[in-house]
Amino acid sequence: MENGSSVNYKRLVWHLLFWLAYLAFMIIDDGFDHRDNWNFSFSFEVLTDFPITVLVVYLNLYFLMPSFYWKRKYLYYSIGLLLLLFFGGMVGRFFSWWIWLPKERAADPTSTEPTDFWIITRIAKDAADIFPVLAATVFIKVMRNSSRDERKLRAIEQEKFAAEMSLLKAQINPHFFFNTLNSLYSLTLEKSDKSPDVVLKLAELMRYVLYDASASTVLLQDELMHLKNYIAIEQMRFADRLELSFLYSGDIEGKVIAPLLLLPFIENAFKHGIENNSGWITIDLKVKGKLLNLKVENSYNPKTITKNEGIGLKNVKRRLELIYPQRNELKLEKDDLVFSIDLKINL
Repeated sequence: MENGSSVNYKRLVWHLLFWLAYLAFMIIDDGFDHRDNWNFSFSFEVLTDFPITVLVVYLNLYFLMPSFYWKRKYLYYSIGLLLLLFFGGMVGRFFSWWIWLPKERAADPTSTEPTDFWIITRIAKDAADIFPVLAATVFIKVMRNSSRDERKLRAIEQEKFAAEMSLLKAQINPHFFFNTLNSLYSLTLEKSDKSPDVVLKLAELMRYVLYDASASTVLLQDELMHLKNYIAIEQMRFADRLELSFLYSGDIEGKVIAPLLLLPFIENAFKHGIENNSGWITIDLKVKGKLLNLKVENSYNPKTITKNEGIGLKNVKRRLELIYPQRNELKLEKDDLVFSIDLKINL
């Protein structure tokens, strides 16, 4: 209620300022004679012309436009607007004929001003005097509503974006922990001494995902540390069955990136690169200026069923489209021996 009252108050102030400005314009304009000299005169017809204009404007804004214009019934609106202007001209002519013309004749009996009510040119002139301010208020109203609708659309798009990003993250995180817990399970079955280290690194990963990765962006060096922990866990699991090369270089300090964006590519390499309990993986991350380039290659068995590329890669493709539109390039290639990923992102 408080916010609504504040908005209504602002609207009232703007309306008052608009009408005060228009009234001042009418008075000043009425003070010029036919030679464009200011004669400091005041025509009392302003006392009726002004409220008639106000009435016509608000009938248009709060009756005609909601009934026809906003519903795209433009023909009906045009007809209604012409009738409303004719009504305004008729009312203006009525007050002129009933009040101001008799007063003028009383003050100047020699006046040759016509006494007939039905003078079409006078009615049309009174209607024409109303039209500029009516057109101005229609323009202001349309622009204001367009701006409001644009803000609403932008807010809806932002909410949709946030909701979709939350959903994608919610899908990525369980997928990642499922793979990691599988690794830990394998080590515990073997009663490996490496299990405590895996638990410690898993705890660090959980802290990162639960707290740091909830932000829209994270420091690239933190994301890199997250990848190191994941790779270390997988190295503990596969030990000498895995040939791994992990290199990174470039200006990493101060760069930011969307969290958990690079992980699915690393996960995919471990998932499909270790066939028959052995395999190889190379990971190369370079940063030059604002350009990040991640290349991942892994051994590949063409007999492996690859129709379903997995939830991780599907989600990361969608996230790239949402977060870095027109600022990313992703190439996925495979042959009989190698599956490779080449990702470029303009940070």
